Amino acid sequence: MAGIGYSVTIGSLRASNKARQGQAFIRSITSELTMDGAGGRCTVELVPSDAGLPTPGDKTTIEMDGGNGAVTVFTGLVLEARGSTDTSLVIGGDALAKLARLDVSGAYEQMSAGSIVRELVNKAGGTPGTIDDGPSFPSYVLHRGPRALRHILRLAEQSGFDVFTDGQGKVHFTAPKQGGADHTFVYDSQVLRTQVAKPLAAIDGFEVWGEGAASSQGEKKAHWLVDDLASIHGKAALGTTGKVQAGSTGKSSREVKDGSVRAGADASAQAKARVGALAARPLHGFIEVLGAPAVKPGDLVKVDDIPEGHPVEALLAGKVLRVRSVRHTLNALTGFTTRMEL
Repeated sequence: MAGIGYSVTIGSLRASNKARQGQAFIRSITSELTMDGAGGRCTVELVPSDAGLPTPGDKTTIEMDGGNGAVTVFTGLVLEARGSTDTSLVIGGDALAKLARLDVSGAYEQMSAGSIVRELVNKAGGTPGTIDDGPSFPSYVLHRGPRALRHILRLAEQSGFDVFTDGQGKVHFTAPKQGGADHTFVYDSQVLRTQVAKPLAAIDGFEVWGEGAASSQGEKKAHWLVDDLASIHGKAALGTTGKVQAGSTGKSSREVKDGSVRAGADASAQAKARVGALAARPLHGFIEVLGAPAVKPGDLVKVDDIPEGHPVEALLAGKVLRVRSVRHTLNALTGFTTRMEL
């Protein structure tokens, strides 16, 4: 197994741990990708040199190596460059930053959520990754005001999907992954810190109300308004075992009124999808491990060999958990570490 390594390219500037492969020297690197907030960020701290500061908008690529081969952990663009007497700082954002700045409007007919997302990503100059279809809408309107990212996040809520970028900068719009773990960490030899909790759910169900007469009068009457919405209503709740229960009402259900929903089946499907997103996050907290550059948002992880009787054993042992955010940090104080938010 080789040692820890890195390679950073920002516009024409390059820095690397390898000799004679760059004109800049790194003090620290932080790279974060997330499905929460306004997208991923990176911070690169440089030793001051004769090389000029990068320009906002310059392409930024970060590769990190934990000893098993280099992995691209961040691709984006410079948002800000700062200079001072003793250090230079470059702050970058991923493709979601482009979507957060794009003002759009439009109307769509008979299109899936995924098709709308793909069009918005392309308009922002991003690269679509895995874009699942999600629900189809008879009609859907994007009003000017909310930026493209906010429209995409709303489509994700309606679909029960996640939105994030990977290390290559591709934008993903997908249902929460299920199945076995993508990465397994041994507690004694790889885990540095962990804190997990199972909080009382603030929301344990959804009731979705649509509009229009399609369910009771047929598709041609979808534009009619009705005073009885029972036919365009759906609900689902999170059971005590963490499973989605379609047609059930939770103790703390939230009502959603969605004009894009025109049929009872669509309302039920959206309620189930929204609760499915809740079910995909049974625990909150984080796991911090020795540098693991291959981990990205949406991946499934587990921790093995937790000591018997350890406080986190009951919560973590045997569990496969989804990564919502991943932050890689490299500096002289801590070395190379990876923190995964659950």
